[in-house]
Amino acid sequence: MSSFESLGLSPDMVEALATEGVEFPTPLQNDVIPVLRKGNAALVRGSTGAGVQVAWAAPLLDRVEPAPGGPAVLVLVPTEAQALDTARSLGMLAGAMGLRTASLGGPFALPGHAEVLMATPAGLRAAVGRSDVSLAGVQAIIALSAAAILAEESEAKALESLFKTLPMDEVQRVVISDPVNAPVRTFVESHLKRAVFLPADAAQTSEGAGSPVERGTLQVRVRQGEEILALASLAGDLLSTGARHLLLFFRSEDRAADLGDLLTLHGFVAGAPGDRTLPLWLATDAQGMQALLRDMALAPGEVLPVSVDVPPDPDTLDQRHHGRGGLVFASASEMAHLRRICGEAGYVLEHPAPETSHPDPGPALLEAVTRVLGEEDLAPYHHMLRDSWARFTPEEVGAALAFLLRRKDRASASVSAGERLERGSGRAPATQAPRSTDASEAGAPRSFVRLFLSVGSKDGIGPGELLGAITGEAEIQGSQVGKIELRDTFSRVEVDSGVAERVIRALNGTTIRGRSVRADYDRGAGRGDRDPAPRGGPRPGGGARPGSAPRSGGGAPRGGSGAPRSGGGAPRGGGGAPGRGGGAPRGGGGAPGRGPRRGP
Repeated sequence: MSSFESLGLSPDMVEALATEGVEFPTPLQNDVIPVLRKGNAALVRGSTGAGVQVAWAAPLLDRVEPAPGGPAVLVLVPTEAQALDTARSLGMLAGAMGLRTASLGGPFALPGHAEVLMATPAGLRAAVGRSDVSLAGVQAIIALSAAAILAEESEAKALESLFKTLPMDEVQRVVISDPVNAPVRTFVESHLKRAVFLPADAAQTSEGAGSPVERGTLQVRVRQGEEILALASLAGDLLSTGARHLLLFFRSEDRAADLGDLLTLHGFVAGAPGDRTLPLWLATDAQGMQALLRDMALAPGEVLPVSVDVPPDPDTLDQRHHGRGGLVFASASEMAHLRRICGEAGYVLEHPAPETSHPDPGPALLEAVTRVLGEEDLAPYHHMLRDSWARFTPEEVGAALAFLLRRKDRASASVSAGERLERGSGRAPATQAPRSTDASEAGAPRSFVRLFLSVGSKDGIGPGELLGAITGEAEIQGSQVGKIELRDTFSRVEVDSGVAERVIRALNGTTIRGRSVRADYDRGAGRGDRDPAPRGGPRPGGGARPGSAPRSGGGAPRGGSGAPRSGGGAPRGGGGAPGRGGGAPRGGGGAPGRGPRRGP
């Protein structure tokens, strides 16, 4: 078994990995770390479960030098949620090497000055254009989940622009993706010079991947909620089906010991393999367990192998489960990797049948879902939906998403009308309905108010798409939307005053083309083409919303202070009650859940 020392990592990095519970390299890490440690460009085929994060992060964090005034390593991802998750998960490892991680749009103080910066391509390009981030000291750039980035037109263009901006001979370039599809291969050919493919067949299509040998069937249970509670529940279910012992496989001894103690605390006593008095056996060495089980001459079905940590490669999978079947306990983001290695090792994954008496939702939908699961990179969407896994089953979340798709279809007529108008005139659609009498309102004339949306044409959004998002998310009619004024970085939209609050609530927190949307009443009325007022600043006309009565306190911003947030006064990350900008959140300065301000 190889070690991280033999792969060329420094003692400090090896110690940092051990502190994080990473004791031995996976096969992917064995391939990738020496190549990236030497500064080579590379295409890496890998995803969660194969150890891909340590594979690229350990060698880069080990070799780069801090760059004054800007990032040394850029990590480009499909969504802001994935950028935040990656920055947090790498924080301790980077900190051990004297480096700081941050994500654009996350609760980090001065993210543009962090040595390791995570961002979406479009978000980073916009920050560079505002001079919030300098690219002068960049030593390495990584496109993570590249297939998902290239699937979005605006993000793909921004990715191309950033790779062209950085000198190819001076900046190390790494592209990581699973699957490695045609757009990824084309991008690598254009923007990476003499790239090393890791593994060697990384550029081959995945359709032909598989094993000529059929070794059996494996059950899979998708992990939801708190890990130890889900694992204890799983142990109870499996022991009640007839197995006398569960052989639990973990990626490291530290992790086996920690989860074993917690399982024992929950009444499922765990210990060393071979002890017939214990229901749970804890293991890390799959080869050693094969010999032990043979020597014990156990009856069929007496021991059930369970991979608590997804195997990193097909060989490990087969060593754990060969001849005994068993179950793999996986997170949703590990499923693409698990399907790949099962196919290569000759196993068929079997999911528990959902308990439902409802009819099949339709072969067309199932066919489309099957195609997406087999062909698309869904990693960023796992980040987007991770909070829902703790409260709902995958079946419930899938049903909710299918409902949302049908609701989008109902708004398609309005979207199509907006797109036709846009194509015909080359301008944003004019008012969709005259401000006239609505029969449902007993002859009362309809009043419109103007809203501000934080997305614009530079985000790759057209007026038709914006109209569809408003009508679909807020469940309103196209006739309740008036003039759409599309600017570079923001938009102004007129809506029926009776549904304005509904539109604001529905759009805040959603995303359009991967960009998070902020919606509010427009505060730029009467200011021509100038940028909208800073968030939380005083409202025009003494604080009154357009189309509403003035607020009490005459012109004070929402926070209750008379000074606008963007002017004088304490910055958000300063003193104050926790949750309102006070206290230092984990990721650095700034209030949790709110992006950093533009100024220092």
